[in-house]
Amino acid sequence: MMKELEKVMIEDVEYSYDPEKEYIKDGHAFCKVCHERKDGKVMEFFDNKMIFKISCKCDRDREAREKERQKQMEIERLKSSCFNSIIQWSYTFENYQGEENQSLIIAKNFVKDYEEMKKENIGLLFYGSVGSGKTYLACSIANSLIEQYQIGVKIRNFAQIINELQKGGFDFDKNAYIESLVNTSVLILDDLGIERDTSYAKEQVYNIVNNRYLKQKPTIFTTNLSYDTIQNCKDSVEYQRIYSRIIEMCIPVMAVGEDFRKVIQKDKLNRNKDRLLNGGERS
Repeated sequence: MMKELEKVMIEDVEYSYDPEKEYIKDGHAFCKVCHERKDGKVMEFFDNKMIFKISCKCDRDREAREKERQKQMEIERLKSSCFNSIIQWSYTFENYQGEENQSLIIAKNFVKDYEEMKKENIGLLFYGSVGSGKTYLACSIANSLIEQYQIGVKIRNFAQIINELQKGGFDFDKNAYIESLVNTSVLILDDLGIERDTSYAKEQVYNIVNNRYLKQKPTIFTTNLSYDTIQNCKDSVEYQRIYSRIIEMCIPVMAVGEDFRKVIQKDKLNRNKDRLLNGGERS
């Protein structure tokens, strides 16, 4: 049911207002909550004079809250699309538990200077031993890019990609799947080097890497391979092509740090051990 509005003449022009929300004082309408003026300037509109309402502080605050709500919904949607595991949502710079080192500084500055990185098609290649924090840093970059810029980011490894391509049913559009990886704003390819050593797998790896290079889209890689192995690849021509392209695209970053997955798990076990012991004493 439409709410009944009252009418008043302001500067010889009829103005409609809701008396539950506005009051009239000194020939103008004001918000009952913030007391800011609600009636704007008199304007000509198709040979008629009209007064349009203007936003008061209450309106602006409400719009800001709605804008923030929409932003948080978009961030959640982007993160759901980005990560394979909910635990990766917690891999952030804020939750980083090690000492600040060069790889962390580079990761943070990549986000800070993302527009320049995008313009010059600069990616990162995190390399180092198992548990050195490569994936954690890559996920931290993803979380930060999504939160700051609300852009599309995906993190996948080639083993997952090849599995998806090979087990897709008749209604699975392989080209569309590849395009979704090629076209995302930032793609993180985790665990380079664990993909199957088949011609098909290497062809798909090269197609994704090369097409992102051609489309000038930054790509981040993590790998347990040494940089020397990548730089001086003695393997098949297919691998040489892949690694050569990655070297063109990426700044190499050696990750040296503690295995944060183990740190987080140890902390979780200790907290819950205390909880279970205390609970046992109360029972």
